[in-house]
Amino acid sequence: MNNSCIDISIYGEKNYKLFLEAIKQELDRAKYTDLTAIQALILLNINDNTVTIGEVMSRGYYLGSNASYNIKKLTNTGYISTVQSDYDKRAIIIKLTKKGIELCSKIDKALNNHLEMAVKKTKIKLDLNAGLAFLKDVERFWNEVIHNRL
Repeated sequence: MNNSCIDISIYGEKNYKLFLEAIKQELDRAKYTDLTAIQALILLNINDNTVTIGEVMSRGYYLGSNASYNIKKLTNTGYISTVQSDYDKRAIIIKLTKKGIELCSKIDKALNNHLEMAVKKTKIKLDLNAGLAFLKDVERFWNEVIHNRL
């Protein structure tokens, strides 16, 4: 089990880095030079929602990134707009601009094309839902271990 736990963690991190590299390649192909793969991933997680900075960070784990810096950069480059919340003056509400929506659409289409190519090339059906369910179970397990529930 010990080696399996280590391997799951290592492959999880490797896949995350490869996914970011795939996003970066799509940004380069589409000539988007004003944002990073992490920033594009933040945009993909915001999608068509209206969220706070706290919600952005709770939705994804942007390893090695500074949320405030990235939100400021995405605002300055016109991918998101920010407004102060009417209900809580401390909260900043974020939503995608037209430019952000267009970028997300292009990246989403490219990622779907990658998955279609993978299925055709490998002749194996990628069951991403089963993989996601497994990873959620692993996350739940580690949370229970950390919080002494096991």
